[in-house]
Amino acid sequence: MSTAITYIRAFILVLFLWTSLNGMAQTTADSETLEKLRKDMYYHFSKSNNKEFIETVEALKKVAKALKNEKDYYKAYGNQAIYTSTNISRGEGIDIAKAIYKQAEQEKSHYGLFTVNFVFGTIYTAMAQLDEARLRYQDAIEILKQHFPEESTASIYLAACKVERAQNHYEKVEEFVQKALEDPKASMQHRLTAMSYRCMNLAMTKAPIETYDKAYAEREELKAKYGHDDNFGYIVDYDHAVLHGDYDRAKRIIDKLPENHKTSKMLYYSKLYYALEDYKTAYLYQSRYWHLFDSVNNAQLKKTSLDVGMLLDKVHAENEAKNLRLINKQLKMEDMAQELRQKELQEMALNMKLENEKRRLQESEALRANDSLMAYNKDLRLSEIHSKLEARENEARSERIKWIAAGVLAAIALVFFAIYANTRRKQLLKLKVAYDKLEETTAAKERIESELRIAREIQMAMVPHEFPSSKSLDIYAQMTPAKEVGGDLYDFVLLDNKLYFCVGDVSGKGVPAALFMSMSARLFRTLCNYSLSPAQIATSMNNELAQNNDNGMFVTMFIGLLNLKSGVLEFCNAGHNPPILDGNFIDMEPNAPIGLWEGLDYEGQTLGDITGMQLFVYSDGLNEAENADNDQYSDERMQDFVRKHHNLGCHQLIDSLEQDVESHVNGAAPSDDLTMLCIRKY
Repeated sequence: MSTAITYIRAFILVLFLWTSLNGMAQTTADSETLEKLRKDMYYHFSKSNNKEFIETVEALKKVAKALKNEKDYYKAYGNQAIYTSTNISRGEGIDIAKAIYKQAEQEKSHYGLFTVNFVFGTIYTAMAQLDEARLRYQDAIEILKQHFPEESTASIYLAACKVERAQNHYEKVEEFVQKALEDPKASMQHRLTAMSYRCMNLAMTKAPIETYDKAYAEREELKAKYGHDDNFGYIVDYDHAVLHGDYDRAKRIIDKLPENHKTSKMLYYSKLYYALEDYKTAYLYQSRYWHLFDSVNNAQLKKTSLDVGMLLDKVHAENEAKNLRLINKQLKMEDMAQELRQKELQEMALNMKLENEKRRLQESEALRANDSLMAYNKDLRLSEIHSKLEARENEARSERIKWIAAGVLAAIALVFFAIYANTRRKQLLKLKVAYDKLEETTAAKERIESELRIAREIQMAMVPHEFPSSKSLDIYAQMTPAKEVGGDLYDFVLLDNKLYFCVGDVSGKGVPAALFMSMSARLFRTLCNYSLSPAQIATSMNNELAQNNDNGMFVTMFIGLLNLKSGVLEFCNAGHNPPILDGNFIDMEPNAPIGLWEGLDYEGQTLGDITGMQLFVYSDGLNEAENADNDQYSDERMQDFVRKHHNLGCHQLIDSLEQDVESHVNGAAPSDDLTMLCIRKY
């Protein structure tokens, strides 16, 4: 017996060991499969292999789901949405992102919610919806910090750097770069990309060469440790070569760019020849760059418009479905109310029936009592007949009164319930009408806000954001609309050794002013190509804009032409604020604003050599900026600030002046667009 028990125990032990080893082998095999699929996914993503990428992602999601690996599952799902949006269809990519959000909500997955915020941030960045992208990245960072403190946030901060750099928010870029570098879990690649952003930031803000060289040396050390460069390497190396006057090296860097970087090659060739003061060649490459840039931008704008249109159609369809569901719910509510009224009427009828039965019982008891009394008092029957007859008549009269009262009460109840039902029906109808109007108003408001946001980004793209980098010329400008779209403008055109520039302010606000602004900007750029004087440009623009101008719109404008060799400044002021030259207002010849009356001849003026002087042009949104007490910033404060800071570079002056205006306004809503342009020829 003991021998049999020993054999049984040995068999059970062997079976247990075999099962454990088989489970361990299966787990190891699944982990190896997961790792291979992960590597294949990133490989096909980088090579844009559509079919292979989709098949790999689906397999990876399946394996990760089976292993209950939440992070790998949502990472693969998120990469699928980003890849589809970038390489296949943006609309399909957004649908996948919505599906991720729905699943994450159902599963209460914090990592899924982090992933979908990062995905939407990436898609909105590609669509130039930068404010939306910024909000999505902020939500993603908050989720990681709260629920996954062990995860690195460096990749999100670097994605946010792209958004802030596109809007020239250099301080924000440096803030996010520092946070990425301070992250102890940041990878070597993330640290290298962070140093690239820092070097590009220092070059754009014209930091001291010692500061730039220190950052560049740190980046070179990281690059050596990492083993290869990142996507920004050629930009950083180019800036380093130009800052140190090594123009041959800068040209070699540009020459090595592949053909798919053709637009970047034209831009950096233009910058290089500006630095070499070969303005003719620089202008040639600048023209080629703008031609390529406009072609790419038009294609992207069409794609973005199509994507936005598809989104609006989807939202409209969803709203229609919501309206149908709401109507069905209201019909069900009305049916339920009708059933409730019927049940209340049935209950009232039953109560009335019970009351009648109770009265009949009372009458029967009275009759039995009377019969007993009559049997007991046979001798008194005849004497009491008269009194009993009177009593019965009184009882009959009382019964009639009771029935009349019951009828009156029933009629009152029926009238009350009819009035209540009719009032309730009217209230439901009013509620439905009000809800429908609210739905229509909300949808229209969201559509208008979305369209105005796109119009603002299109308008901001019309003014130049890249400025020539040259030892002999410093120029910078900035425009801040008060509303979603504005009527201010600035522009400049460089032709050989001549710099045309302008600052304008269109009458009115909103979309009409923005359209008039776009017409004015296009006319100015077109007329500059004919080598006209500022007064001739103003005269031609006035004749063109005054035609069929039934709305009486006009634009005040300062138009200048600076000879980069002699330093002579020609200008024409068409009703605009007088500019400031080295801290002093320039005396202006009176000219009417452009667009009011056809056939006017505008007068121009000329100043001698202004080499080394700081020229500052602005719109009235600066000197008339008001705080909560309606106190204006004023011409005196503006002139005093510019005079005290006339030795600053153009970019630094405008940034410092913007901060001083914000300090004066102290949070009050802007009343007008604010535009500033600063030029100094060395």
